[in-house]
Order: sequence, then structure tokens, then C-alpha cells
Amino acid sequence: MSIPAFGPQDAQTVTLLGHDLRAALSEVIGGLRLIDPADIPAHPRAQIARARASSEALALLLEQALTLLLGDTSTVPPQHIQTADFLQSITLRWNARTAEHGLSFSLDTEDLPPQIALDPALVERILANLLGNALKYVDSGCIRCTLRATADNQLQIAVQDQGKGFSPATLSRLFTCNNYDAQSDKTGSGLGLYIVWDMVERAGGQITAGNNAAGGAEIIVHLPLPAAAMPQTSPPLLQNLRLLVADDSETGRLLLTNLLTLQGAQITAVADGVQALDQLGRARFDALLIDIEMPQLNGLEVIDRIRKHPGALAQLPILAITAYQMRANKTAILAAGADGLLCKPVLDDKQLAEAVMQVLHRTDKATAAPPQIEPSQFEQLLKMAGPQVANELLHHLHEDLRAAERGLLAASHGPDWPAVRRQSHVMIALAGTAGATALHQLAKVINDLAHQATPDRGTFRTLLPQALEQLDMLIHFVSQQTLTPALLTPALSMPALLTPANLTSPISPPSNARGEETA
Repeated sequence: MSIPAFGPQDAQTVTLLGHDLRAALSEVIGGLRLIDPADIPAHPRAQIARARASSEALALLLEQALTLLLGDTSTVPPQHIQTADFLQSITLRWNARTAEHGLSFSLDTEDLPPQIALDPALVERILANLLGNALKYVDSGCIRCTLRATADNQLQIAVQDQGKGFSPATLSRLFTCNNYDAQSDKTGSGLGLYIVWDMVERAGGQITAGNNAAGGAEIIVHLPLPAAAMPQTSPPLLQNLRLLVADDSETGRLLLTNLLTLQGAQITAVADGVQALDQLGRARFDALLIDIEMPQLNGLEVIDRIRKHPGALAQLPILAITAYQMRANKTAILAAGADGLLCKPVLDDKQLAEAVMQVLHRTDKATAAPPQIEPSQFEQLLKMAGPQVANELLHHLHEDLRAAERGLLAASHGPDWPAVRRQSHVMIALAGTAGATALHQLAKVINDLAHQATPDRGTFRTLLPQALEQLDMLIHFVSQQTLTPALLTPALSMPALLTPANLTSPISPPSNARGEETA
């Protein structure tokens, strides 16, 4: 069975799949991290520790794979290796794997700093291929791995085994796609070492291989470190900050609470958007960390209501935490008013704290670029409505656009072509009314496509994220409009929509990012 090659038309499918994979993996990692080792016997304790280490390594590899597939690194934060945790992960996993084959494993380190400014997924893949290759071709003895920081600011990775070593023929073609040893009774294509060579070359490093005089093979990798490759330990970044966490997953709430507490923050955690708004009405917080997919009120709706609040609460720093990675989703989240976003799964307390600090210390709030709209046509629409109904028109336009967005997303599963025709027809009318030229044209193309006898799914999946991005930005644009004094009637002005109808507590002004009292 052949597997079709990935193409741009599959971006939407990969995005949705990536979201589900990240969400599921976040639950696995969070659940494993929250198990207290003191409560379980030694043998299952070791198994759980290995499962945790492996799941976190899987998260690194998954993120790198999805980033490569989607080609979108616009908001992928730089990551450092947390040395102690990384070494423990290697030891747990490879002690177990070598023991299963009757071998032993040794990990030695020299002059390693607390953090190393290299992509953890890169080093993880290199080690997995080097150690896996040694495990495949060694019958007995010890596999030894050495990690050290060199005087010329490089990370050296050396893997030695006590096997038969490389034959001369194998050494001559070792870092090619066809480097297997025909004289060996072991199976394998030899692709692992070629993968390592390719990664090392791309990273600007070097790789060498040979045989030890005492027997066995040795492979040495040198990876250059950036100038600031060894950041020093620092005090907790979030000392005494009051943070509100909103996530419908209990595991997610507990994990975020633990990570943020390690950095000195005081945490209040809630399970949905309604509870988040309730807490904002009862107490003051320095920032909000909010999941996007939640019941009752989702993250985008909560952010939108906060940003519409007439008081100081509208300036509350907000960090969105999401399992979505696609550019259109990121744009929609930032357009709704989030100050920053972080993708699940969240593995490291320092990375999380740095993301919080970035939204706390933002200077001028970035404004999302508006969709392609004809301002004169939009203004003419409001004038035609007149001062008595202009606000009501804006409200209905906003609600109709949101309904069209939900309808198009629902229709995209399958896709349900009759539903796509209906929703794109609605979008044509709404975009034309608002003067949104780009969205109007996209909706027409999608509508024409859906009317074909055999619509092309690949083309639809290419157009869908573009249409959703324009639609998200138009919704945000409409929600931010205020009428000119000539059109505005006080009795008809839009009310603040922060507190849901079933909440009666008043909204108290929070402290701002610098801890100052706000009126």
C-alpha cells in the first residue's frame, strides 16, 4: 500500500489532526507528571517515570514533525535543554531498553551547564538514532554515551559500544542512505546514521565515526552552541504574581498550577469561561492564562468580552494556551485580543514563565491587521441604517458572521457540500454588505467549488483556512467598531458584555502588569 505525499491541500487536515494529538498528549503528560512517586511501589514507579520521559520525548518529536509539515514557525518559541531533566530522561529510557536486550547503559557528562541553548528535539533525535543503532548491532556489553561542553563552545555527543565495530566497506558509505553491512547477521537499512548526518549538517555541526582499538564502534557528534548558549540559573520569574488559569481539563489545570507555582506565582484555577469572568469580577489578577476550547464560553469569547470592558480590565494581560498551531488559528487568537500564545503541551516551567513575562511586560499592544475592507462602503452602510438602528445593525452583523463561521467549520467535516454551499452563500452576502473584498472573493470561489459535480477536496482545504482567517479578522473588526457622534444615540449604544446573565457579581478593576492600582 502506498502512502500519498503530503501537499498544501492537506494543511487543514494536518492542523486538525495536530490539534487532537497535542491535546491527547497533553493529558498523558500531565497525568504522568501529577502522579506522586511516593505513593507507589518501586517497580511501577520506575515504569511510570520511563513512560513520562518517553511521552515528553514524543511531544518534542511531534512538534517538530508538525512544524515541518505545516512550514509555519512564526510563533514557535526558542527552546533550551533543561540539562538535569534531559539527562534523567535519557537514563530512564535507555537503561530500560538496553536491559531488555541483556546489555547495560552508561551516561557520562562533563562541564554541562544547567541549560543548553539547543533544540531539545534535535538532540533527542540524534541520541535516539545513535543509541538505537548501537542497540541493534551489539550482542553484549555496555553502550556508553558521553555528553560534554567543549572549550570551543560546542556540545560533544559520543556513543561507544562493545560490538564488532564497522567493517571497512561500511565505514566508506556510513553516512549515506544505503549503509547497511551485508556481512552482518543483523537486520536494518542503516537509515538512522544517514538521518543523524543530515541533521548534524543542517545544524552546522560535524560527525565522525570509527572503531576503538579495544573493539567496538564509536560515533562522535559536535554541535555548535550559540554565543549565549549557557544561561545561568535565576530566581523564580513570577514571584508574588497573582495569575488566573482557565482550562476545562482538570489535568491541564493541575499541571499549569504546578509549573507556575514553581516560578513563585499565586494561582487561582477555574474550569470554564463563565467561572473565569466570575473570578475577574471578584478579585484582581496580574494576568490570565486561558485555554481556547472550553464549554459555555470558549477562550476567544472570554477574551473578546474582556477587551470590550469599559474599565481597566480591558487591559488585562492575556496568554492564550492552545493545541492549535496553524497560522490562521494563531491570527484569530491574537486578533481577538490575546497578548501572546503558547502551544500545548506545556512541558517546562521556565518556558511558561517567560511566556507570561512577555505578556506582562508588553509595551504597545499589537493590533491585528484588519481584513481587506472598503472603509467608505462600511461607513455608507452605517449611514444608510441611520442613527436609530446603526448599533443594532452592528450587533446583528457580528452575530451573523460568527454563526457563518461556526456553520462553515461544521460543514468542513466531510465536507458536507450542501452545507458548504449554504454557508458560503451567506458569507458572500455578509462580506459584500461589510465591504470585505478579500472574504467576498474567497466565499464566491468556495461557493462555485461546492456547486461542482465532483468538488475537489484538496482545493477546498487550501481555501478554507484563508477564508476562516479573513472571517475571523472581519468579526474582530466589526466588534471593535464604535459609531461616530453623529450616528450614536445614547439609548442605543452597545452595552458592555463582560458579565454573563447568570452572573451577578460586579467586575472589580484588577491591578495592571506592573502591580499598580487601577481605577
